[in-house]
Amino acid sequence: MTTQELDTLRRELSEISAFVKGRVAPVREEQVRLADAVSGLAEMGKDLRRRALTSGAEAAGGRVESGPYMGFDALDLSICRSLLGAARAHGGGSRLDEWGAHLRAAMDSLTSGSGDELTHTAQASQLWRDVHLETMVASLFSRISMPTNPFDVPLQLGDVSWYPGEENVSVRSSEASTGKQTLTAHELVAEVPWSLTLEEDAVIAMLPEVRRTLVRNASEVIDDVLLNGDRTASGGINSEGGTIRRTEPGKAQWLVGFDGLLHLPLVDNVSQGNDLGGGVTAGAYSQLLKLLGKYGVRSNESVFVTDVNTYLTSLSISEVETVDKLGSAATILTGQLGVVYGHPLIVSEQMGLASASGKVKANGAGNTTGRILAVNRSQWRVGFRRELSIETERVLQKRQNVMVVSLRLAFAERSGVRSKATHTALQYNVTGVTG
Repeated sequence: MTTQELDTLRRELSEISAFVKGRVAPVREEQVRLADAVSGLAEMGKDLRRRALTSGAEAAGGRVESGPYMGFDALDLSICRSLLGAARAHGGGSRLDEWGAHLRAAMDSLTSGSGDELTHTAQASQLWRDVHLETMVASLFSRISMPTNPFDVPLQLGDVSWYPGEENVSVRSSEASTGKQTLTAHELVAEVPWSLTLEEDAVIAMLPEVRRTLVRNASEVIDDVLLNGDRTASGGINSEGGTIRRTEPGKAQWLVGFDGLLHLPLVDNVSQGNDLGGGVTAGAYSQLLKLLGKYGVRSNESVFVTDVNTYLTSLSISEVETVDKLGSAATILTGQLGVVYGHPLIVSEQMGLASASGKVKANGAGNTTGRILAVNRSQWRVGFRRELSIETERVLQKRQNVMVVSLRLAFAERSGVRSKATHTALQYNVTGVTG
């Protein structure tokens, strides 16, 4: 390419940049609109994945084809059966018998027998699959089904020693040091009360919303505790200047029994936390990778996680915003910043704004700064002793059905010595992300 051609190309890029800056100003409203569009596409992708996973069951007749329960799958019918059982436990009349007859017929259409093949294990598995598809943080890490509690995961630590080889001469064997990662499960329980007239039509109308609520709430609370878990009730990472009670709605889950991702750079190894004290830049992300060191090299292992406000502000980073810097992938055109320095960027609604210290003030005042977390996925494990259990009870005094939903999960980092762990890092006091 000649010098004249290079000059022409630079001039054209400059004109494109000027046009974009002048005609498509990156105002916050436009960023929010684009972010909503990206979120919609993500939801569509989840739905497609979910359909792909369940397509085999559907092809085999996994949904009721006719009658009052048309379109229901095994899990929907299971929830209905649970509700019917709770109602019958307190007596009932012919209406419940009619409901039960329709329900048995619907179950028969999905199974070769009476419907008893729809065991709780299969039902929970299907619901759990939906929950796992909705999680953003939990799905980053290796997941283990725990046969016992606690459960020790064997590890091999240290490097194998290598020696020059000689013919007919055996070399010294290496004795690799071994260790274990202990997962201890803790329980989370929620009650989902909802009023219901004991009529079949009411069940059919309410069930889709009940199921969506269960999936959404379960996925949100799992991500929440993995990020924000803190056993310290007073002056912790979620309670600066105050105390969280185990009965406090919306906050009690943080006291689940283990410390989450944010706790490590804020409390356990503060050298892994950096007080940015300024606006978000590309340099803020690269600095996190430097803090990770060897754990930040492989893009398939280390990821960034940030709050919504910081993500939206990151769309305006000069290195990625305009066409002359990033071409057709410029954030001003795509409204999307999914990769930074080759590492995935995950946006979590469960990571809230914080104070300048990186911790969240208990009273909510002063939580105006953003945070960017960098974590190596291979160094953390999530364990489940009980995935998702649903039981239904009828509360006559309130004329409600109460679904008791519970799970038991564990979360641990690989080394077992958090004070020295360098696989997780945090930029906090990221300013200019609100307003």
